[in-house]
Amino acid sequence: MIIYALGPTGTFSHEAAEKLFPGKPIKFAPNFEALFMALEREPKAVGVVPIENSLHGSVDEILDLLYETKVRIVRTNDLAIKHAFGALNKKQVRKIASHSQVLRQCRLWLRNNFPLVEHIPVSSTSAAVSLAAKDPGIGAIASKKLLKKSGLKIFAEDIEGEGNTTRFAIIAVKNPFSNKKPRHMSIVLRPTGDRPGLLHDLLTPFKVYDVNLTRIESRPVGTRIGEYVFFVDLEGNSSDARTKKVFEELRRFAEITVLGEW
Repeated sequence: MIIYALGPTGTFSHEAAEKLFPGKPIKFAPNFEALFMALEREPKAVGVVPIENSLHGSVDEILDLLYETKVRIVRTNDLAIKHAFGALNKKQVRKIASHSQVLRQCRLWLRNNFPLVEHIPVSSTSAAVSLAAKDPGIGAIASKKLLKKSGLKIFAEDIEGEGNTTRFAIIAVKNPFSNKKPRHMSIVLRPTGDRPGLLHDLLTPFKVYDVNLTRIESRPVGTRIGEYVFFVDLEGNSSDARTKKVFEELRRFAEITVLGEW
């Protein structure tokens, strides 16, 4: 099995992939777009990506890529995430780099400790560490393990918000795992029209047929302002009678795209 994660080595996606696939070789993609493209070229490969954080919600880029490609969620796993701050010289730091999600997860610590410095969002925590290792004016937020490996001095640990947990998804074009009865689904609803009460109509079938929603959020379609799709997670699967009834009702108002069952 070929396994992809966001690179270079040392990212949180890399650490998650090592925990989920111990001892297996891992290939690295420079960004999430490249990772999804690699999976579409290699249907037998799988990827490990973050899809949701307990403090700052979904990773929008991953949601968009799931909707735009044939890659699907086949499993999920929740992992506690710990962040640390490192630099060559703390007193010289004028900018702090990390992945945009990490910067948001550490925003309270940044506000209290570096309220005036510029934040530099980069493609990965590994990229942030590479910048900081070359420039004493840049600090990096990453895992303690990665900071130590790079030779940066660690000046603060556990700087993430309380209870910081990230849900990682194993994604693939074809599910390589055994076909156990899925308990969860992720879908996208794209309304076929717009009128008062539309959202109520989309939610009512879940109540009527007693299907539990675990997440719902909107994302812009990208064609014009005011047009949205709804990303929905639910407890059920496509062969479940109640879920089928919900889908029958939903198709009166929206197009349904299944992003995964696990």
